[in-house]
Amino acid sequence: MRTTAAKLALAALVFGVSCAGTAWGKFSGLSLSTPYPDQTVQAGEPVVIALTVHNYDLPPQVVALEAQQVARGWRAQFEGDARTVHAVFVAPGRSQSVSVHLTPPADVTSGTFRFLLRAQGSGETAQLPITLHLAKTLPDWLALRADLPTLQGSPSTDFSYDLKLRNRSGRDVMVNLSADAPQGFEVNFSPEFGSENVTAVPVKAGATKSVTAKVSLPDRAPAGTYPLKVAAAAGGARAELPLTLVVSGRPRLSLGTPDEVLSGTAYVEHPSTVALLLRNTGSAPARSVALSADSPSHWRVKFEPQRIPALGPHQSERVSATITPAERSLAGDYMVTFDANSADASAHANYRVTVLTSTLWGVVGIALAAVAILVVGFAVMRFGRR
Repeated sequence: MRTTAAKLALAALVFGVSCAGTAWGKFSGLSLSTPYPDQTVQAGEPVVIALTVHNYDLPPQVVALEAQQVARGWRAQFEGDARTVHAVFVAPGRSQSVSVHLTPPADVTSGTFRFLLRAQGSGETAQLPITLHLAKTLPDWLALRADLPTLQGSPSTDFSYDLKLRNRSGRDVMVNLSADAPQGFEVNFSPEFGSENVTAVPVKAGATKSVTAKVSLPDRAPAGTYPLKVAAAAGGARAELPLTLVVSGRPRLSLGTPDEVLSGTAYVEHPSTVALLLRNTGSAPARSVALSADSPSHWRVKFEPQRIPALGPHQSERVSATITPAERSLAGDYMVTFDANSADASAHANYRVTVLTSTLWGVVGIALAAVAILVVGFAVMRFGRR
């Protein structure tokens, strides 16, 4: 019985309800309520308290508002739509918002003060007790939040968290900003509509300021989920906000030679080996990388290995390519394109091949030229005398 009575008394205190029914589920009457009926406020400033008048299953009616009890020296005034009001009209099942302005005496700087507000309808009354505690200064209190505390992107993404910093204290403060991030990560703060980096921002009493936290990743940050934390501190107040950064890795392939020389020589029908270096400069493994080549007609290009099962981030693999020019290739320069392809990445390298004729054919050509010269010389000597 005592528990039930306490619950009913508490409900009447919070909602100020006059109940004409016998059960809460079907009750009818008026209520006068506020979210914070007992609060601490700063001395020397008027206090504005938001109120709600609700009509529970009563006919439409005008409800008069009255400050039935006012602390000594204080003034109470009801306002709605920026004007002084003394009553509100409430339809059945609807509510009406209004506020009460409580102005303290000029010489009062501290203490506890109580008020009793009343809403009087057609035969129904609702009351609401209000308690205010005056303090010279409110305790420092900071709040920090982010609309999107988790961001996802690649290592090259510019991660920016839009933060809201609120000063809930009764004075203007300079708020210091800091971050706790994984090694190699860089966090910079900048004010709204500003590009400069700052370590502190001024925030007026009761105001909210927007701040951007920009996170830069190291070049070799692997894929994964990284927790970080930003903090705001001013005086004895401190607010911390955990954030999450999800790096979605991607492989990035590059193909070249160890000495970065992309040219060489070859002989017709003679195999020539080219050393290649395949690198993965991305943040995720490259899987099932296949090697191929685009070469002149009838040329043969063979790779060892032909396929690499997996190449991890920032790893490299040596590959040899054996080039055999076609039998009818003429001496000159030709282009061979080496390709490395996986499901998520690819790389290409253009290699210039200078085809030379065989040494044997050179000797034969020299010999034929010498024979021709001897024949001509003999002919001149023999027939020239005639």
